[in-house]
Amino acid sequence: MTTKSGPYDWIIKLARATLLVFLALLALGVVATVIATVVLSIEHGPFTLVAGLLTLLGLLVSAGAAIVSYGAIKLLTATEDAASSTARRLSRLETLAYDQAESLKKLVDISSLSDQGKSLIYRDREIEAVREAFHADLMRQDYDSAESLIEGVEKKFGYADEASRLRQMMTDSQKATLEEKIDAAIGRIQQYIDRHDWERASRESHRIIRLFPKNPKVAALPERIESARADHKRSLLQAYAEAVRKNDVDRSISMLRELDLYLTPQEAAALEESARGVFKARLHQLGVQFAIRVTDQQWEEAIAAGEDIIREFPNSRMSQEVREKMELLRSRAEAANQQPSPPPAEDA
Repeated sequence: MTTKSGPYDWIIKLARATLLVFLALLALGVVATVIATVVLSIEHGPFTLVAGLLTLLGLLVSAGAAIVSYGAIKLLTATEDAASSTARRLSRLETLAYDQAESLKKLVDISSLSDQGKSLIYRDREIEAVREAFHADLMRQDYDSAESLIEGVEKKFGYADEASRLRQMMTDSQKATLEEKIDAAIGRIQQYIDRHDWERASRESHRIIRLFPKNPKVAALPERIESARADHKRSLLQAYAEAVRKNDVDRSISMLRELDLYLTPQEAAALEESARGVFKARLHQLGVQFAIRVTDQQWEEAIAAGEDIIREFPNSRMSQEVREKMELLRSRAEAANQQPSPPPAEDA
């Protein structure tokens, strides 16, 4: 079973090597002391024997002290590693709490809208849900239900063109053979796969499998979806590795965010060190942009750069420093906006 290496493993390895060398030298010293004590005690009497025994005791005490020191080093490094791991977990929790607060704020904003406003925001989702239900009705040959959905699209949403298109699809479906209907459904699932909409592709495939469980093309859909998902994940990992190699920070960040939907905990742990370097470079990049905007007195741009730092790295020291400056930057931006623009230059 492999264990995850920590940032302080090199210290433990160095301490272990030093301990082994020290114990080996002590062992040689013990052997040499015993031999010298025996020989000298025969020639010079019991006082030499007592001195030899004291020397042996000192060597054993040194060995014990070395072992205790090695144990203390292991304990300290383990404690530091655990503290760092806990700090990273807390940082992720704080980021999650920040994201949840932002989501809650958006929900509050949406809840204050009128029903008509909410309908406009969620219309695309509702239309997409209607399309899914419509195709399911076609597969079940429930044309009355399909017609009711078409009327809803036309009257509730006012999409006459979409309603006309759906009616034509229903007419074509009524004329199609069962095999043609299955092929059309598989074609729609392939469109979801091409858009990397794995959840919808999986949902549609399960619906078709319930209707036609013995059809070989339908039964092969889950494996087809999983294979496409694995291929896409592999291409993302390759693109991330290439972006890191080229020091393309923005591309690396983009790939990491997309990969976050695909990585297992073990895979995420393997990329942790690389990702830490990428995010550190991104924070440095944003910090430089912020400093340049402040130096050039581009207050609006400086505020935007500062908001990027706070949003992307809410728990960093730089984010805290930027938060402390935001009020001053906003006041300066407001003052700059209130200054009258210079009059146009008169022609000579």
